[in-house]
Amino acid sequence: MNEMTKVSAALSDPAVREQIEDLLCAYSHAIDDGLIEQWPSFFTEDCVYHITTRETHEAGLPIGILRCVGRGMMLDRVKAFHTANIFEPHSYNHVLGRSAVAVGGAPGTYACRTSFHLIRIMQDGRSDLFATGKYLDTVAFVNGAAKFKERIVVLDSRQVDILLVMPI
Repeated sequence: MNEMTKVSAALSDPAVREQIEDLLCAYSHAIDDGLIEQWPSFFTEDCVYHITTRETHEAGLPIGILRCVGRGMMLDRVKAFHTANIFEPHSYNHVLGRSAVAVGGAPGTYACRTSFHLIRIMQDGRSDLFATGKYLDTVAFVNGAAKFKERIVVLDSRQVDILLVMPI
C-alpha cells in the first residue's frame, strides 16, 4: 500500500469524494463534447495546468509540453483554439480509472490521482489511442464547488503525434 492509498483510505467523507468525482467527469465530458469554452471554469483563478511526460515528471524537471498558470492563460488558449490554431478536426473520448483521493498538503485541499486513456476520433471516423497517463490533481472547494487548483497531466509516452490544441 503506497502513501496515497493509505491516506486515501483515511478520507471518510463520501460527499467530498462524490464532488471530486463529479468534477473529474464533468471536465472529461466537456472536453469530449467539444465544449472547450467551459475548460477554464473547472479551475480556480490561480490554477496551474501542466502537461508533461512521465520521464520528465519523475526526473523532477519543470519543462513540459504545455503549461498554463492562471485562468487568464487558459482563456488565451481557448481563444487561440478558435482563431489561431490550424489542425485536422478531431474529438476526444476519455476513459477514467477510479480516483485515489487524499487530504491535500494545504488546508482545505485534496490530492487526487486518476489514470486515463484518451481516444482521439478523427473527422473521417478513425479512432486511435492518443494518450495514456495519469492526472495528478489538487482540488480545492470554492464557494462549495470543487475546482482544480492544480492539474498535472503526466503522459506515459513522450511522443505526441499531433499539435496539442485541446486540453487533455
